[in-house]
Amino acid sequence: MGQELNDEYGVKVAMFIKESKYRGTISEEEAKELGASVFTYSYGNEAVGYELTFYWAVDKQADSVVLARYTYEGVPSGIAVNHMMALLFTNKTMPEISTINYQALERLLRDNPTIEALPSEENYAITFGIDAARLAVKAYTNQVLSHEEKSVPCKDSPMSIASIKASIKLHNIQTLETLAEYTKAGSTDESCKEELLAWIEENKNAVAEQEAAESALSAVPFKDMSPDHRIIAVETAIDNTVRQYLVMDGGDIDILSVKENGDQFEVYISYLGACSSCDSSGTGTLMAIENALKDKLDPNIRVIPI
Repeated sequence: MGQELNDEYGVKVAMFIKESKYRGTISEEEAKELGASVFTYSYGNEAVGYELTFYWAVDKQADSVVLARYTYEGVPSGIAVNHMMALLFTNKTMPEISTINYQALERLLRDNPTIEALPSEENYAITFGIDAARLAVKAYTNQVLSHEEKSVPCKDSPMSIASIKASIKLHNIQTLETLAEYTKAGSTDESCKEELLAWIEENKNAVAEQEAAESALSAVPFKDMSPDHRIIAVETAIDNTVRQYLVMDGGDIDILSVKENGDQFEVYISYLGACSSCDSSGTGTLMAIENALKDKLDPNIRVIPI
């Protein structure tokens, strides 16, 4: 390949880079033998130093990927990222692919659960891969992109305004330097830095408002809250406890309502993404959610999935 591997790469990342067996294209003939059709999606370009094209053999009846490959030019860790994504995409439907997120992908690339998979300056390889997958699904399903999803503000990054803002929020990014690590935005292009700083500041203000709201809620006993405030309190408690683990596994929950039933508070939830089909959604996951709410809000809470 003619590329030197970074000494900071772990064993798994280095192995995927050297193996790279999913790197390549899929011909129409090969897809036809699998009873599928070829779908391609390109992301980035040579100018930003990251050029990726997905090749998916798609079963049109199920809208599922039966074979995934890619072509790629960029930082070597991107090979490992795309290798793992090709594994994750195979036998997944388009909605399932769209639930694959940064945290889950990054965790799967780790050797050690406590050590990040990539050196910080290459985190953008994961961000770009997730962004490309999300946009590929939207292209396949003919979804119309919003203005912010179509607008690319910086010449040094393929990411749209919407994607950059989402990264700032996801990682609670505080500086331009950290933003460049996750998105490459503003790393060399000076013309967009003022906008980027404004979005970082906007997120800081939103976080501060959320923390103030959480502080105000925590001062009121759960039983004395209004129905609307109880839902907010439940959402906040979930955000601060189990939600990150649900999201890392490709799932989430939606808080539907909170109802009083005698001395009990019944919290009705709906599982989203991978959680909806997980074997533990009615046992271990449910218990973890309920215990978190009992600990944070009220011991008389019962969680009911519907």
